[in-house]
Amino acid sequence: MTTSAKNKQTVKADWPIQKIQEEITKTIASKIVSRLTMLEEDQEAAVEQHEKISAEQVAEGFKKCGVKTPLDLVKHMAEHEANLFGAQVEYAGDDKSATLFNLKPTMWLEAKKMAKMTSEQEQMMHEQYENWQENLAEALGFTAEVEITNNGNSSQITFSKKGSK
Repeated sequence: MTTSAKNKQTVKADWPIQKIQEEITKTIASKIVSRLTMLEEDQEAAVEQHEKISAEQVAEGFKKCGVKTPLDLVKHMAEHEANLFGAQVEYAGDDKSATLFNLKPTMWLEAKKMAKMTSEQEQMMHEQYENWQENLAEALGFTAEVEITNNGNSSQITFSKKGSK
């Protein structure tokens, strides 16, 4: 069956920023939920390998954007989170050590809601998040220290150049 070309409609990008943020947040949250499903199906090795590769690819993208220091990194991450997902974030630090304060991580909060996570599932995902941030830091030549705050609803990540704190 062929569709007539005379009925084609052109679609213009006209969503307001809030709708774009909501939709991309839901899309990424569903990927977080799929990781949880894989972990619960004892596919931890596959998830860990995927997360390491993902972190390395993200790090390469950050390098292309000029990220060279921990401060560059947290500033870039904060801008990304706020603009793409509508997250509430802050950052502080210097070229040796900088912290990202993810006060309202919209992707995480949406994933929790979507999956109706138990506290055990949340803990499992917090460990994955910490591992991912450590993989990202490693790929950039940094270390990462992740602290989950506000009863698991926010986090702060401190990235440091190796050998400094």
